[in-house]
Amino acid sequence: MKNSLISIIIPIYNVEKYLAQCLDSIIHQTYKNLEIILIDDWSTDNSWKICDEYSKKDERIKVFHTKNWGLSTARNIWLKHSNGEYIWYIDSDDFIATDMYEILYKAAIESDSDITICNRHIWDQYNNWTENKKFPKETFVSTDEALDNFYKSMYVWNKLYKKNLIKDISFVEMLAQDVLYNFTLFKKAKRICCINKCGYYYRHNPTSRQHTRKFKKEWFKFLNVLDMEILYAKGNKLHKLEKKLIWAKVDIIVTRLTYIALDNEPDLESTDKLLQYVKEHKYIYLKSETSFRKKCFTLLFCINFKLASNIYRKIDKFIS
Repeated sequence: MKNSLISIIIPIYNVEKYLAQCLDSIIHQTYKNLEIILIDDWSTDNSWKICDEYSKKDERIKVFHTKNWGLSTARNIWLKHSNGEYIWYIDSDDFIATDMYEILYKAAIESDSDITICNRHIWDQYNNWTENKKFPKETFVSTDEALDNFYKSMYVWNKLYKKNLIKDISFVEMLAQDVLYNFTLFKKAKRICCINKCGYYYRHNPTSRQHTRKFKKEWFKFLNVLDMEILYAKGNKLHKLEKKLIWAKVDIIVTRLTYIALDNEPDLESTDKLLQYVKEHKYIYLKSETSFRKKCFTLLFCINFKLASNIYRKIDKFIS
């Protein structure tokens, strides 16, 4: 079997605590034909130094020190400068199983897939790695099946992409940028392969940009993306997917409403728009597998947002 070059693109910013583990998991892969691109975006901790040290250890590593590019720009620019036939994005505070690239590449070649996806481990609240399997065995899925199964797993970091598929697709600078990127690619891909192995170790980082409590209008960009995909599902009569996307949008809005509830100066205009959508689609949401607590607050938010906010703040203060 010909071993194609795989380019790994790793944007880095202030992750000195986890970076060595991430890089070790890559340089010690059983699959050796790798191009490892490290993009240090002006880290203020020792991340930049770790990058330079590793580049001296392994000639496959290329380090670029940039200044305030942001995640999307870094990925877009270095995708164009990468030489691999396949592309893998990884978050710099995560790591992968030692044989992950070998398994993914073999599956991609044998199935002639444009995208090959693995399951993941998640670092849970009890400080344990737990398996999170979206599919039980190796399988091949169509575009619609992929959208249906992975509407809540639109991350780029557990997917091996054929470069020919993604070379003309750019990331957009926005929260949850992975979602728009993967929706575009899933609709474009001719074949997608999913493997059972939990090869990616995802670490929830509460300080990262997407986990901020402060509600930002930037989230409306992401909600607009979901609106486009809801229209796509409706137009293609993917009713199951349409309901899931509506549920996803309501779930995101409810989460943001809880953050607004904790804010001393909430954006009332944004709150009204968010509440209106929740009220219109609350029955779809209440029939989902959402937690009982979240369903209760959803109803309270719809009835009286101010009262619900006061209750939520008291509960949050008591728990914390």
